[in-house]
Parts: sequence; C-alpha cells; structure tokens
Amino acid sequence: MDKKSDDGKSGTVAQTGGNGSGTGNMVAPGTGGAVHVPRDAFEANTKAYFDNLHAKDKTTK
Repeated sequence: MDKKSDDGKSGTVAQTGGNGSGTGNMVAPGTGGAVHVPRDAFEANTKAYFDNLHAKDKTTK
C-alpha cells in the first residue's frame, strides 16, 4: 500500500530540541540524538531535510 501524500512538502522540516516523547517523533538523522523531528514530516520529504541539514556545508565550500 502506497502511503505517499502531498502534505508537508514545503521544503522545511521542523526541528526541536524536545525529548521526542510525542507519538510520531524520531531522532533526526545526523544530529547525534540532540534533535527530534516529526516522522511523518521527515518521511514526506527526506530530500528537503538533508538539503537543509547540509546547507551550511554547501555555503562554506
């Protein structure tokens, strides 16, 4: 069953320093566990998450 949706494809994934105890949150990849993101927002647009994560690296090259 395909669960793709157009929801949450704004290009930005909300990041918080919360404890991630809410249903649907996950440890954000590449943060060492310091940041949690909503799983559905991450899965809706993983490319945007990683683009934003590495944006500062791209500007320093």
